[in-house]
Amino acid sequence: MENQKTVNLSVKYFTETIRLEAIDEANSFSEAVIGEALNFVAACDKKVTPVVVYDNEAILPVNGVYTITVREGAELSVNADGISPTLTHLPGVGLNGEDLTKYNEEVFMKNIWEGDTVYHEAVMFANTTDGTVQTTKKLLYPIDDVISVRNCDLNIWYVKGVDFDVKDGKLVWIEGGKCPIWTGPFIVSQKAEDEYFDPALAKYGKLSTAGYYTTDDKNGLYLIFDPYHEKHTVYVTYKHSKTWKDLGEEGYLPHIPKNQSHKMKNFYDKLNAKEEINVLVYGDSVATGCCSTGANVVYEIFSKSPDAETGDYKVILRKERGYGISAPTFFEQATAKLVKDYGNGNNINYYNIACGGTGAAWGARELLNRVEAMNKFYGKTVTPDIIYVEFSGNDPRTAPESYRTSLTSITNDFRKLYPNAVIVLIAGKINNEKTYIYGDYHDNMLVLEQVLEDIAVGTENTIVAKTTTEWDNITNSKDAEDYLSNNINHANDFWAKTAAQIIVASAKK
Repeated sequence: MENQKTVNLSVKYFTETIRLEAIDEANSFSEAVIGEALNFVAACDKKVTPVVVYDNEAILPVNGVYTITVREGAELSVNADGISPTLTHLPGVGLNGEDLTKYNEEVFMKNIWEGDTVYHEAVMFANTTDGTVQTTKKLLYPIDDVISVRNCDLNIWYVKGVDFDVKDGKLVWIEGGKCPIWTGPFIVSQKAEDEYFDPALAKYGKLSTAGYYTTDDKNGLYLIFDPYHEKHTVYVTYKHSKTWKDLGEEGYLPHIPKNQSHKMKNFYDKLNAKEEINVLVYGDSVATGCCSTGANVVYEIFSKSPDAETGDYKVILRKERGYGISAPTFFEQATAKLVKDYGNGNNINYYNIACGGTGAAWGARELLNRVEAMNKFYGKTVTPDIIYVEFSGNDPRTAPESYRTSLTSITNDFRKLYPNAVIVLIAGKINNEKTYIYGDYHDNMLVLEQVLEDIAVGTENTIVAKTTTEWDNITNSKDAEDYLSNNINHANDFWAKTAAQIIVASAKK
């Protein structure tokens, strides 16, 4: 196109049911040659009739191909006839005007157990090298109609009938479309080193985890780097007519969180007083934020143990932007929602003394040391108003009584240090049960959740968020890969927002 003037011919879409695709790469929408013919097709479902307008003139196809002469300043737009009312919205806009293109508290905090719309439910299609095929996906509810299917950044939409379809209430991947699909392994030899397939991620190196997360005598789970897993995940917003109660007919019995607001008085008194709110987080990698694309913004603050020479903890403050849409962590979403609903513009301060790879026994042993390190680092005595405690992902094999001893110790220590703070005990999630580490101890995870409930019932100003029960039921409907973000034990934004919803429902007035 040397010596030819080009323009970026943007397309104004009035619906997500169509995608215009240029036929000639040398003369595309991004580099349209002024004065030259531009040929394109309208990718859409067979039931949809495109309405293409260029420079205020309707354009009709010839043998399915549209042709325009590129003119500077002329506008190209496309609408559709023959679509359901659910699909008549503008791209990235929900049926009630919600913004679906970025992290949006309004839709992230809409409870999955209420209403007739689910927002941004995660789905990962797969056709793997080890034979796992997941090209038809069941969602929480049978789908009546899709509103939007978007990538993990929420800035690209996919077209029904071209990239995906809906059959018998399920989401179906279409070969040749643009919906991402994971084609690497889920399971590898225990002797294999994990390799990240995206060259851009080579800086993270290799990790040998298959030998630890074993599935049988020869194989182990393949660890997928969180951002790369998310690149192969889509987020679905859809309408449904089944109710939460109806889902028992679909093979699982969803849980509705029990309200425990009578134990939240001190926290709500602080909100009413318009004072700033201090939040303290303690637990394993989930508590550091490894269940959100925004995890890199607030990750781990202190190393697992102090330096042997100095006796000080190494401070890790990552201020990178998260991948994907950088959704806040579950505890940030929950706190922000409580403050929004019951507060008075209170400022929120977060302090995180969690550490990845740890368990409840470590948490009991190290709590006082990490509180001391936190106070030393900030140069003041931090006094939290709400404390989130989450130890579960590394405790599936922990005996219930041992777990009870550790969590009771943690809770009692926090009670002594901060008698006015509210403690939220979080039960965690169901990890990938293909591995012996998690699969053989499924029932134990539910017992450990009951331990947390027992502790909460018997402890002042302490509540429990029963996320394990919720996800135990959800996994009867959804594949673990849909809500995990590394194929093993980290989860994605869908888990984080659902966990936040459960916390809020357990605490709301």
